[in-house]
Amino acid sequence: MKKDTLSERLALLALLPSGLVLVWLVSRARWFWGRNPELQFGWIVLALCVFLLWEAWLQRPTARFRWTASGATLCVAGALVLFAAQLYQAAFGVTTEGMSTLGLGAMLFIAGNVKYVFGWEGMKRFAFGFAFFFLALPIPDTIYYPLVNSLQSKVAAINVELLNLLGIPAGRAGNAIRLPNCVVGIDEACSGIRSLQSAVMATLFIGYVTLKKRGSQIALFTAGLAFALIGNLVRSFFLSCVANARGAQAIDSFHDAAGWSILLFTAGGVALTAWWLGKLEKPVSPPGTSFEL
Repeated sequence: MKKDTLSERLALLALLPSGLVLVWLVSRARWFWGRNPELQFGWIVLALCVFLLWEAWLQRPTARFRWTASGATLCVAGALVLFAAQLYQAAFGVTTEGMSTLGLGAMLFIAGNVKYVFGWEGMKRFAFGFAFFFLALPIPDTIYYPLVNSLQSKVAAINVELLNLLGIPAGRAGNAIRLPNCVVGIDEACSGIRSLQSAVMATLFIGYVTLKKRGSQIALFTAGLAFALIGNLVRSFFLSCVANARGAQAIDSFHDAAGWSILLFTAGGVALTAWWLGKLEKPVSPPGTSFEL
């Protein structure tokens, strides 16, 4: 028992650099969590990461405390990327690109540190818990805004087609929907990016914790994205119908309620899909098999 306790303490001490790097990364990321509505769930992601890392710690392999070429390379590469990210932020200020680079450097350094302590098996055991934290970091603007604009454009185009099918004259003006008595804009929130981010977070976490087969995890992830996209499309279509019937000012009365409804729809769909996939994973007794008490 004393030997196990000593090994555990030595492992924690050896992983202290990773803990400090993670704390540093959180201290930088919280600036975005407090200012960007798309990243307000960052604290939730952090709490889930703590849970995942604790679960991995309980199933950790035996500590090895051995440097390898790959482990040392990861640590050195991570330190260099962290240094470059700090120089970038010093020159250009706090940016999404700099934050993403900082996250990359932190994960490389942590991977090398974990490999030193637990070897390759330890890296595999802790990989998902650390990588999950990337969901709390901002997407680089060079990727984020083209993605949002593409989603806004597609949502507006599909809504116009659906409205015309219902006999409501509608036309598309960029990322806005032109109705007979008003124009409805598809803003950043209505693009569906928040729903997609939430669905990615939920399906990855639930799939990793509750499902064992990789195919089931991929199926849950795909279903979550589908629920988020369909739900957001229904929401924007409903608000367009409200605007056509009552005017653009009426959207404010339904906007939040519609958003919460779609959130519940997506969450319920993900939960039911995870339950169904979990049932499919359970072994089924062959015909004729009997059990005696």
